[in-house]
Order: sequence, then structure tokens, then C-alpha cells
Amino acid sequence: MWNLWQSGFVRSLILESALFPAVVAMLMVVAAYYKTRKYPRWRSIIWGAAILGGFLGGYALIYRDLSFPPRTVLSWLPWLALVGGIVVAIADRRKHSGWRYGARGMTASVSAWILLWPIVRQESVLAAFLAWLTVAGLWSVLWLALIPDKRDQKSTGPTLFVGAVGLALVAPLSGSILLAQFGAALAVVLAVALVFSLLVRGSRWDSPSADVGILILGALMVDLRFYAGASMVVMVWLLVSLAAGAGVARILQHRGHSGRWTVLATGLVGFPPMAVAGWMALQTYLVSGGGY
Repeated sequence: MWNLWQSGFVRSLILESALFPAVVAMLMVVAAYYKTRKYPRWRSIIWGAAILGGFLGGYALIYRDLSFPPRTVLSWLPWLALVGGIVVAIADRRKHSGWRYGARGMTASVSAWILLWPIVRQESVLAAFLAWLTVAGLWSVLWLALIPDKRDQKSTGPTLFVGAVGLALVAPLSGSILLAQFGAALAVVLAVALVFSLLVRGSRWDSPSADVGILILGALMVDLRFYAGASMVVMVWLLVSLAAGAGVARILQHRGHSGRWTVLATGLVGFPPMAVAGWMALQTYLVSGGGY
């Protein structure tokens, strides 16, 4: 273990992808918690801010590109997370549920088009439209399934964590170390926010917190499929993992099981499909050597 730490490459991977994002998220959680003691309603934004801040801190170290307008597909990632998170957070305050659904669908559709544009512009109009429609539709449906209403969404945290871990495992086998680092950074900040939310009595994990995680994870999965070349079988198993977590969360909410640690069941259910995705990616890597 010490020999691994002596390697500059391994040390930079750990610092940039895990330790620094975790520290940033932790500091934001602690600072926001003490600042909002007199205003407990504001505590619902703590976890979302910690997830976004911790991930962007890791992104700044890993990719070192916060240019505007973005120059590459990965350069769009922080802006999509920031702007998309603000849009759905504003819509979430509306009383009519149509605003919530519309904002999530619109954000997923616009994000999918931006991320796919370098590829679809080289295809026919019909092929481009079908590719965009498939990605935007899956993203929107999964988003709405993971966040069905305005109740406490802690159960979404373990599901997203398992999805981020799966992406971090699959990405290097597809040939993309960058996506693996982004996946690890997202998993770490989700874990920090989730642990603190479970430890703080009476805390809620409201929709904006889960929205940020879904936005980032969805964008990374699009990049994994279309730019890192992950196989369709691997992507299907990753989606099954998220869908399984969403299904268990709905069952728990319907039956009134809202204990602080009961929500971890969603992550446990999503783990086996995620492990299968990792196994399939490993088999593909051993045969073909991965992507770019």
C-alpha cells in the first residue's frame, strides 16, 4: 500500500478523485449546518450544495477546464450541472407538479442534445433525432422515477452512489480514466452528503440534492456510452441498477418505511446489477482491450 502511495500517478488520482472532493463536501456541510441552526428550513439545500461543490472541486483538479463557452463535451459538465440544478430547483418551488416534470424533462432533453451534438451532427436527421430521443427519454423517465414527488429523497442517495461506483469501475475498462475519476469524485461526495444527512436528526434530502446527482451521473453515462465506447449490455445493466433502486424506494415510501438506515436498502438492491455491469465490462476489455 505504501509503495502505491509513493507513485505520483496513483497519489494524484486519490487526491483529485477522492480526498479533495470529500474534504470540500465535508467542509461545506459542516459550515452550512452551523450557519443554518436558526433557519432549519434552509438545511434542505445543504446536501445539494455539498454534492455540487465537492464534485466541481474535483472536476477543477481533474480536468482543469472551466472555460466558457465550453470547448469540449466534458467542458459542458459543470455548466449543465450548475444551470440545470438551478432550473429544476426553481421549478420545484412551484405548487403545480407539472412545473417539476416539465423542468426535468426539458433539462434532460437539452443536456442530451448538447452532449450528443458532436456525434449527431455527422448523422442523418432521422438518426440524430432517434439518438437524441432515446437518450433524452431514458434520462427523463429515470429522473422522474428516482424523484417521484417532494418527499424526503434520502433513498435516492444510495442508488446514485451505487450508480457512480459502477461508472467509476466500468469507465477505465472502456478506456477512459477521466470518466472513472469523475465517477469516483461523484461517488465520494454523494457518500459524504448521505452520511451526514443520516447522522443529522430530522434532516431531509430534498429533490434539489438528488437532482444534482442525477444530472451529473446522467451526463457521465452519456459520455461513457457515446465517447468511451461502453457496450450496450454494460449500459443496460447500469440502468437496471438505477431502476432497481428506484423501485425499492417507491415500495419503501408506499409502506411508510422511512427509518434513517432503511434507505440503504435501495443501494443494496442496486449493487448486484452494478456488479454484473462491471463483470461484463471486464470481459469486453479482456477480449478487445477497451475503448480510446
